[in-house]
Amino acid sequence: MAVSQNDLLNGLESKVRFLMSRYEEMEKENSALEEALRKCEEERDLARVMERNWRGRYHDLLIARTISSSEEDTKKTLSRLSNLEREIDKCINMLLEDK
Repeated sequence: MAVSQNDLLNGLESKVRFLMSRYEEMEKENSALEEALRKCEEERDLARVMERNWRGRYHDLLIARTISSSEEDTKKTLSRLSNLEREIDKCINMLLEDK
């Protein structure tokens, strides 16, 4: 039995429609992924700005504390600031991992 040209054409047409449909789906998915990436990059940039800000404030506090306190107070303050810096780093890492 020979397959008619009409059947071949219909089969080809069906496959082309399927491919076009998949292509459109992939384009939509790609657009959504690009948007998600853009948002993640914005969040990362914000986290980096915040990190720089906190590091600057930390440095300023260290200087102020060194100038105006006793050795025991300085050690306590440095310990607290170190803990705070670790917490900030954890938060930044969590933000970066969510991407």
